Amino acid sequence: MLNVKLGRGIVFLFLFASVPAFATSDSLMIAKIYEHSFYRGEAYENLRYLTKKIGHRIAGSERVAQAVDWSKGLMEQLAFDKVYLQDVRVPYWDRGSSEEAYILGDAQRLKVLALGGSVATPEEGITAEVIEVELLSDLRKYGENVQGKIVFVNKPWDESLVETGIAYGLNSAQRSRGPAEAAKLGAVAYLFRSLGSGIDDYPHTGATRYVKGIDSIPAMAISAIGANRLHTALEKDPNLKVFLRQHSAWKGEVLSHNVIAEWKGTDHPGQIITIGGHLDSWDVGEGAHDNGTGTMGTLDALRTLMALGYKPKHTIRLVFYMNEENGVHGASQYGLQSKQKGEQLIAAIESDAGGFAPRGFDIKGGPEAVAWIQRSWKPLFEESYWVSRFLPGSPGVDSGVWGKHYPGALMFNFRPDPHRYFDLHHTAKDVFEAVDKRELQSGVAALASLLYLIDTHYEVLPN
Repeated sequence: MLNVKLGRGIVFLFLFASVPAFATSDSLMIAKIYEHSFYRGEAYENLRYLTKKIGHRIAGSERVAQAVDWSKGLMEQLAFDKVYLQDVRVPYWDRGSSEEAYILGDAQRLKVLALGGSVATPEEGITAEVIEVELLSDLRKYGENVQGKIVFVNKPWDESLVETGIAYGLNSAQRSRGPAEAAKLGAVAYLFRSLGSGIDDYPHTGATRYVKGIDSIPAMAISAIGANRLHTALEKDPNLKVFLRQHSAWKGEVLSHNVIAEWKGTDHPGQIITIGGHLDSWDVGEGAHDNGTGTMGTLDALRTLMALGYKPKHTIRLVFYMNEENGVHGASQYGLQSKQKGEQLIAAIESDAGGFAPRGFDIKGGPEAVAWIQRSWKPLFEESYWVSRFLPGSPGVDSGVWGKHYPGALMFNFRPDPHRYFDLHHTAKDVFEAVDKRELQSGVAALASLLYLIDTHYEVLPN
């Protein structure tokens, strides 16, 4: 075996040599960005502190308040022109003590998590028979038989879909609308198969909604293994009973904040490019991929450009949004205040899909702009950096909310590799150890490179 030790300079030359002969200053800048991110990136260590020292961060909690203060301090250490907090009032939902679930007569517990926003069971819990369906629409045929029972929706994840986000979306109504639909028919509680791609014993939480005028019933997600166990038990005994207990409750509104930093542009300071992701997380795991990688990654993208001596033409605004997981109040407030101030928000990049290897960006923009980006920017990424997805698509959740005030803004949604994300999404498995340093720093480089291209070439983009 030939043992070759490459120094940093040789590695950089290799990166540059891999760029086609028509390499431009953009190619050279992107190579520098990648080199810096791999060798000097700070996102991974910042993520370590966020997840291990602060932990999960549900909106309204003391932990998310700690994350706000710490994030502001991180930004203040860099060369931003302004760092500040934007007030946001958020609802605070508290899970309470651990949930309980089991089949009567079976000593083995079912692994469950209360859905975000769910009401509690009575203190003594709920014991009832179970009606199992695969689709919410199947409930209608049971009519009055639903009265007094626990509804169990058991629709498996569609493994045939390459786009895991589509599989998630196809089942998401079971979580968001399911409890209200079951309550309409007189159900006393709601249990549904977790939205996740893995077959394991980790339930996935997430937000649910109640409807005014319809009873609010306790709602839980059950792990895939637990769902399979319950299904098998019901096949043997359709009249079995399940016990459920949870202690969750709304605690009222709390004052929280978006965390914002601005890097003033030299040529067009009144035109603003927004980049960021949500700082809050669900209250299980450590909020590592969702969305510690998004916040620490976008921060490190700006730090990388600063370290390379870049001077932006437009003002770059970094925003850590509050309350994406159960209300998007932070994004709503950001959009409302920006509109009231008459600010020009011209473009956005959002990172909220995990910290796996970068694959590209979805683009919300006119067809001519998308075609221009595919023709001009995609080649800069795909051959040397394996980042090839530049397709029309939806913006991220937060930028999509404030973007309603700015329909002409060009928006990019960061798309890392999706195949493992929903194995740990909204679970206790979403921890720092699940993040690979090189994948994260590669994503930082992709974000910084795209931000550089938007800022440098915005004026020549087709409307």
